[in-house]
Amino acid sequence: MTRLALHIDLLARLHLVAGWLALLVAISLAALGFGAFGIRGEGAPDVASSLAAAVFFGLSVTFALWAGTMAAIGWSLRDRRPWARLAAIALGVVNLFVIPFGTALAIYTAWVLLQDGAKVDFEPTDEPV
Repeated sequence: MTRLALHIDLLARLHLVAGWLALLVAISLAALGFGAFGIRGEGAPDVASSLAAAVFFGLSVTFALWAGTMAAIGWSLRDRRPWARLAAIALGVVNLFVIPFGTALAIYTAWVLLQDGAKVDFEPTDEPV
């Protein structure tokens, strides 16, 4: 196994870990949404608690979708699917703004996947999957 292949496998695992962490954030935000929804009847303004619950649930769904995308990219990088390289680079651009861990992941993604050897590794083959 080449050194670049080891880096690609590590990158795939890091994307999976990032996906699991995003899922954990999604679950936490959903719990906060249920908490905000639960205080509605206890004298708190209904508008404020409803708005807070809606924001938490909306962010929860967003993070859950992000988690699924990161995990799918991680599995696809591991399997060397041709579309996974470009998708990981595109997600890396968005990850640049997720300071500090997303930025580090984005820089490592660019460093690994923009090498000429990585382009060859992800070229489509004629073999059926």
